[in-house]
Amino acid sequence: MPKREIKDRLGKLLRFAIFSHRWFQEGEPSFRTIDSRRPFTRGYHKLIKFCEKAAQFGCKLAWSDTCCIDKTSSAELDEAIRSMFRWYRFAHVCIVHLSDATSILFDELEKDVWFTRGWTLQELLAPRRIKFYGKNWNELTDVDNDKDHDELMVSVSKITNIPIHDLRHFQPGTNRIRERMSWASKRTTTRTEDIAYSLIGIFDVNLPIAYGEGTWAFHRLMEVIIHRCDEWGIFAWAGPPSTHHSRTSAIPQSPACYHLIDVGRFPSETEWVHGDTSFTLSRQGLFLTVMIAIGDIERNVDAHGEEHYEFTVKPSHAGPTFTTVHIDLSMSDPINVKEHEWAIGILNYREVEPKGEYGKLEGDRSYVSFLLHRGGVKEPWTRVPADNILIVNTLFESESREPLCGLWL
Repeated sequence: MPKREIKDRLGKLLRFAIFSHRWFQEGEPSFRTIDSRRPFTRGYHKLIKFCEKAAQFGCKLAWSDTCCIDKTSSAELDEAIRSMFRWYRFAHVCIVHLSDATSILFDELEKDVWFTRGWTLQELLAPRRIKFYGKNWNELTDVDNDKDHDELMVSVSKITNIPIHDLRHFQPGTNRIRERMSWASKRTTTRTEDIAYSLIGIFDVNLPIAYGEGTWAFHRLMEVIIHRCDEWGIFAWAGPPSTHHSRTSAIPQSPACYHLIDVGRFPSETEWVHGDTSFTLSRQGLFLTVMIAIGDIERNVDAHGEEHYEFTVKPSHAGPTFTTVHIDLSMSDPINVKEHEWAIGILNYREVEPKGEYGKLEGDRSYVSFLLHRGGVKEPWTRVPADNILIVNTLFESESREPLCGLWL
């Protein structure tokens, strides 16, 4: 018998449906209680409806995260979490139950909590076939695969900020890190560690599971990604840095740090290869080469008593001129702007020969940077956390070459 025929026959025999849903606070059947004679609950009713829908797709097997994982076994839980993306990818169909929506109208879909949960991100991206059901288990469309329904995909894309092509043909990997992190930036999980664990499959990385480690889980995830990534955009984030590495402030605290981005002004990360693609993370910290633009920072207080800072690059005789950069700083104590030398470190310059010495800026373009300060010319530059990503525009028309600087961040 030909291998393809064997594969097709096995595929039909082992065809399974997989479930994606919002967990109820109580009443979900577990691995231990699924066979017990407990009172009929909403969770059991939901599971039965899922199995009915699975049967309609010709599936004799069905899998739900509520009752198909023995969560008392750390080994089984570890394997399940690290295999989850593949299970959703190879399922015959992913059945999605939206507990709030009753139609594909954008206003209804947008309010459904399913779109705010951490684990449902990979449950949306991984399956090749997905079918949405509403609050009363009504079909939201009349097609076999809702990824083929243009109107629904447009609404889902608008809600999640995920391009339609990714919704339909997502491929995991350690590329487009900033963009993919932004998809997770508004999502929440019940357990802190799941913020990281729910992204393992999306980035196709291996990460040991250790519940109880808290925010250390996301820090470990970022370390793994940084070692495999060569994109400057991974450092385009704002907000608090991770506190789990004493010598670097280059790792964000959570995916939420990738949310505060003015997408309309954000430059393309794939237009050309640019920035430092050989950055390294070690016990000493993260070594990154940036283009330094020295300038002045001014502190202003508005009518409401709120502090605002503006950074202006000092013009040089042959150097570029830039727009003023607005900076949001969330420091407990006002900074003395006169006691430090200030600069921005530009990430997405174009490297020119000889490598590592000079970078090139194009005219009338946007550049992503972060704020730096130091006490004197002999001291190293230190990154200053800001609550917004600093995007600066060049005001000249032609290109400009500027020296590069390697920093330990």
